[in-house]
Amino acid sequence: MMEQPVTPDFDFYPCEHNINHVEFTSHTLTLIWSDERTSQFYACWLADNDAGPAVTNALTREREIDFVDMPDDIGIQRASVSGDGTLNIAWTANWPESRFLPGWLRAHDYSNNPLPDDGQRQVTAWNTNDLTEPPTTDGTEILSDDDVLESWLDSLARYGLARLANVTPDDGMVADVVRRIGPIRPTNFGFTYDVKTKANPDSNAYTDMALDSHTDLATREYQPGLQFLHCLRNSTIGGAGTMVDGFKVAEDIRSDNPEVFEILSTWNWTFTNRALDTDYRWITPLIILDREGQLSEMRMTAFLRGPLAMPFDKTEKAYAAYRYLVEKIREPQYRLRFDYRPGDLVAYDNRRILHGREAFSSGEGERWLQGCYSERDELRSRLRILARNRRAAKIGA
Repeated sequence: MMEQPVTPDFDFYPCEHNINHVEFTSHTLTLIWSDERTSQFYACWLADNDAGPAVTNALTREREIDFVDMPDDIGIQRASVSGDGTLNIAWTANWPESRFLPGWLRAHDYSNNPLPDDGQRQVTAWNTNDLTEPPTTDGTEILSDDDVLESWLDSLARYGLARLANVTPDDGMVADVVRRIGPIRPTNFGFTYDVKTKANPDSNAYTDMALDSHTDLATREYQPGLQFLHCLRNSTIGGAGTMVDGFKVAEDIRSDNPEVFEILSTWNWTFTNRALDTDYRWITPLIILDREGQLSEMRMTAFLRGPLAMPFDKTEKAYAAYRYLVEKIREPQYRLRFDYRPGDLVAYDNRRILHGREAFSSGEGERWLQGCYSERDELRSRLRILARNRRAAKIGA
């Protein structure tokens, strides 16, 4: 029996439906499935996605040639389904036959609705009417249990905020946990950093003062997508953490005051760091939208704002819009408040969630949080791999 074809990736595609009927022309292919679904594909798309050795490296699953290097008159000469359900296509041009798994075709059926991206989650904007505590998962087995990891990451992807409880409060543990997701993003603070009071602090974070809601490293062209804080010690008085869903604030502003939203999402502000040996700066709107106009990012670090460089006739309007935003963020309905307990490891989307803290008394007790950064890409990648592993287990691969 001929081996089933590989896919142009390393994923698995179990399929509950068979291909019952095939129709084709030189340029198009139509499949009718056992559940009566009809799928249509262009020949050029099928040829471009051939996972066979003529196009794709079997080890890396990357293309070895581009579509433009294939015959420009390539078309379908014959299409049929073999006994194991595989779709076979012979081409009109002098090109090797292609073979496709039905599950892969079904998952990528662009004529209907392809399967959803396993790394994406529906964003759920929230305020304190929706969440009274960070979504919490028991993290006792976080280093070994993929179900625990996936539960935590699912909450992080949906809410932009997720807490692990009962993570061993050891120095360096936060790095071990984050590497379960993917690589750590190093910054000028290193791979990890300790949030403790210092005699000569180089950041407000290393004092016992309150920190207003903000995102970290807004001075960077690409500010870190994820931030992690692990509580190792906390016997001080005060210092509760605060979290605000910037997307919820922005959505409400867009609804309540479109003119202010337009200013916040199109006019540029400058962010600069204050340090003796580094000089990072970036110019950007405070609310950043994607190509479809959906919320993508917030940059909000008051203590790192540089001098506003804006046309004279816009300056007062810019400051008025900024005041509106800050006052909105400070409304109690948006600010989730919680205590850091030893063993708590809090993760949040640094380009969505504004974090802060209340003041605490550094003269009484000990407070030690350890943090690091990673990226949204790593979160989505790990969720996809976890889903892939489940599929592989299901089919016994």
